[in-house]
Amino acid sequence: MAGPLDDVVKGLDAVGEALVDAALLSGAIVVTQTNPASLTAAHSVTNPVVRPPVTTSPAASFRFAESSVTADIHEYLFKIRKGSSVFWMGAAVPKGTMNFTRTHVFFHPTVKQAGTTVADDSDYPEFKGNWPSNGTVVGGVFSDGLQRYVAMEGGQLAATNRLVPVLFPFTTMIALDAKHHPGANMFADRPVETLNAVMAALESEVTGKTVTTGKLAQVGVTSFSSGVGAMRLFLSKMQASGLVKEVVNLDGPHIKVEAKTLTRSPGAAPRCFTQAPGLRPEVGYVVLTAKHFDAVASFGGFAEPTRTHARIGWMMYFQAMTNSVIK
Repeated sequence: MAGPLDDVVKGLDAVGEALVDAALLSGAIVVTQTNPASLTAAHSVTNPVVRPPVTTSPAASFRFAESSVTADIHEYLFKIRKGSSVFWMGAAVPKGTMNFTRTHVFFHPTVKQAGTTVADDSDYPEFKGNWPSNGTVVGGVFSDGLQRYVAMEGGQLAATNRLVPVLFPFTTMIALDAKHHPGANMFADRPVETLNAVMAALESEVTGKTVTTGKLAQVGVTSFSSGVGAMRLFLSKMQASGLVKEVVNLDGPHIKVEAKTLTRSPGAAPRCFTQAPGLRPEVGYVVLTAKHFDAVASFGGFAEPTRTHARIGWMMYFQAMTNSVIK
């Protein structure tokens, strides 16, 4: 049976929703943190990586060594509302981070691949189905939803001892169709303001202080596999800002329809780690072969070329961030 206290709580909730509705009508970007305290509190994550870092295509005799890295991170999941639209973005923050003027942004692969639906667009508004994750690992392979990328890649960045947050824009298939659905992408409208709204919420969560406006000065961008399409859309919207200083492509050229060249953005340092030979020699285009990973065990259950593809995307962010220009 509901009592007087329940009525008060409902009344407060209604007032809160009314304020949010008014803010949305005024054009505000409303960002709400939704992860449980078990994830937002600093906690340890461990990920397999390969060493040593490479900046040029290795010789045929080169072999990576596998190791694991452990770091303490805070994990967040932000619900972003613009008008009637809802978007979701994950974030990993290395423990001890106090500077929120810099960030990396990581674009995951598309959620529909070769006719297989990895996560359904219809589940996205409520972030259910195979979008969320609980970090489950089976046989050394991350086996659950798209949210797993926050710990997988965020932990690798944190292990480089760079105190820089990394954001994960969760991206639907419809969001990639800029021609027919231009408003479905979270960065189609006010991209810099969107990032700064998330960074303000992130800083507030980490520091416990009320921060109303983010002040980004540097942005590094990375995509894995078919995520290069979402990254390319992001870069097109961010170009005028001059904020993007680094672009990293993890085996995007392996996708048949993708160009076998560096993904570039004006004023940004480009790098690419891929198993696809380039169309021409380019500084920063690093070609890797299955043989280079002969001494690596993780993700060995995949057949080639998927095995090398997985190792580049899931094990090489650590070394890409070791040499990041975002400082």
